[in-house]
Amino acid sequence: MPYAYFALGQALSRLGRYSEAADAYLNYLTLRPGVVDAYVLNLRGDALQAAGRYGEALLDYRAALQTPSFLDRIAIEIKIAQTHAIVGDYETALGLYQQIYNTSDNDYTRAQMDLLMGQAYTALGRMDQAYAVYQDAVNNYPTAYDSYQALLALVEAGVAVDELNRGIVDYYAGQYGVAIAAFDRYFLAGGANPATAHYYYGLSLRALGSYDQAIAHWDQIRRNYTDHRFWDEAWEQTAYTQWFYLKQYAPAIQTLQDFVALSPNHPRAGEFLFDAAQIAERAGMLDKAVELWERVAAQYPGYEQAKRALFLAGITRLRLGDAAGAYTVFQRTLENAETLEERAAAYFWQGKCQAALGDSAAAAAAWELAASADPSGYYSERALDLLRQRPLFQPPQQLDLSFDLTAERAQAEEWMRLTFNLPQATDLSSPGPLLSDPRLVRGSELWELGLYDEARAEFEDLRLGLQSDAVGSYLLANYLLDLGAYRTAILAARRVLDLAGMNDATSLGAPIYFNHLRFGPYFADLILAASRQYNFHPLLLFSVVRQESAFESFVSSSAGARGLMQIVPATGQEIAESLGWPSNYTDADLYRPLVSANLGTKYLAKWRDYFGGDLFAALAAYNGGPGNAIEWKKLAPDDPDLFLEVIRLDETRRYIKSIYEIFAIYRRLYDRTP
Repeated sequence: MPYAYFALGQALSRLGRYSEAADAYLNYLTLRPGVVDAYVLNLRGDALQAAGRYGEALLDYRAALQTPSFLDRIAIEIKIAQTHAIVGDYETALGLYQQIYNTSDNDYTRAQMDLLMGQAYTALGRMDQAYAVYQDAVNNYPTAYDSYQALLALVEAGVAVDELNRGIVDYYAGQYGVAIAAFDRYFLAGGANPATAHYYYGLSLRALGSYDQAIAHWDQIRRNYTDHRFWDEAWEQTAYTQWFYLKQYAPAIQTLQDFVALSPNHPRAGEFLFDAAQIAERAGMLDKAVELWERVAAQYPGYEQAKRALFLAGITRLRLGDAAGAYTVFQRTLENAETLEERAAAYFWQGKCQAALGDSAAAAAAWELAASADPSGYYSERALDLLRQRPLFQPPQQLDLSFDLTAERAQAEEWMRLTFNLPQATDLSSPGPLLSDPRLVRGSELWELGLYDEARAEFEDLRLGLQSDAVGSYLLANYLLDLGAYRTAILAARRVLDLAGMNDATSLGAPIYFNHLRFGPYFADLILAASRQYNFHPLLLFSVVRQESAFESFVSSSAGARGLMQIVPATGQEIAESLGWPSNYTDADLYRPLVSANLGTKYLAKWRDYFGGDLFAALAAYNGGPGNAIEWKKLAPDDPDLFLEVIRLDETRRYIKSIYEIFAIYRRLYDRTP
């Protein structure tokens, strides 16, 4: 019954029946007091405020702040202050806004407080104070949209504003023409900081498509303001505009080289040489790219990408057909290797060089070294594939996803006792003391209520608190596995193996329970159905879902991707329209596992078919965008290993490697081929 009241409150809120929603939430709190009060009081406060029951809303918001939770306290404090403003209690609102401003270190929050204080002062007729806080927003937090709103208020009131700051705020608000006009006035008045004005003037012009004029403004900084903080930025923006917008690759390369020649000891010199090499590679000037990447490694060995530069020099030499020269470069990368992955990569590519030279025995020997260098790592797995003449993502001949989790858990418990020297009487069969931990209690209740993000915050805090506790981590992993909170369960199980001293490779020798938990066939009914419909092996789809969301159907990324297969709304809309399913589709449907599994698999299949079955290219399109994948494919149309290395987005390259590693583990766990 209490959960029904909570669900009723959510439904009534969506229908705009806020007063009834607030009463439903109160019924829940009456029946389930002291469990997740803060979360429900916050929701009830929102409903009460929307219903115009402001006094009650304030009481609930304040009560929410007094109850333990992982809610955003500042967000609630802002709602309290705004509620006071709504009822005309501006003095109290102002005090609260100022307090939030003083305690926050976030520029966007401070800009918001300036705007809200300005509005409150305006309502009180205290215009000098309103203009002062608006000026503070404009002068100190130019990137915030609230600062743009403050600027509009000042302009409409005819209040003088520093033209440089005005232009910068307009630029960040996307008002490029207005920004340029402000900079013109600033120059006309003989402003004291012309370099900054030139910098943002150039950015505004570029946004309007006036590329040569933009470069002319940055040239002013490059020639006349060598000590200014935007000096290196002016060089960088010039080169970027030349190659990306104007397609003037050679001039862009020269711009970056000129910077290095003028200031070889500048902290960004190595970075600019690396960027010049990337531009040369994009332009097909591979000899120049090799020269520049090798210069980075030789002249700036302390630069964080120096080893990457040398590796790319080897890859590019191989693309040029210079397998012998590439082999020598990869020998240098081997000598400089500091990680197992770097060693495996060097051996792997030495093997590719030997194969290109026609020495199959030497190639096999190098791949044997690669396979043993970083077991379970990408380059080791690829080396094994080449040794066994196994194609990319080759599935097992016989697949069996069934296992006896109860029996495996009993074996894991015995291993726990031996590994961590636990008394035989230690109870590992139930959560035990964790059941009284408030975070587990709150998280479980929130999970039951469907507040999954809030539940995860509670579970994650508990998991992190158990980082040095193998037993606690094990018990938490079991509990969350049974609950269906797979991501945190996976991380807790991994922590047990960490505490046992197991790395990625040796962890595969842990009791099978841990690996079935960490690489489980979760949502198997949905994934198996999607794999049949779109002709994918299910282990590939399990691997993609684990990489994308770790089987959390409610997760969102910073880029707005949602659900099991992390689909952005625009893509989801496109696929749903092409399928004519589901009916009455909305972006919220991406959180439904059935919808996400089908739309995500359909999208992946679209690009697999476009690229003629090339799964590396399809995954690159899925993660990095189809336009990028098409361009990368042109650079290495026939060699999937070269294709991976020419991918220009680090995230996408890591994404494919990770899925490959995960797939290899799934194959080991569920292969039943005799």
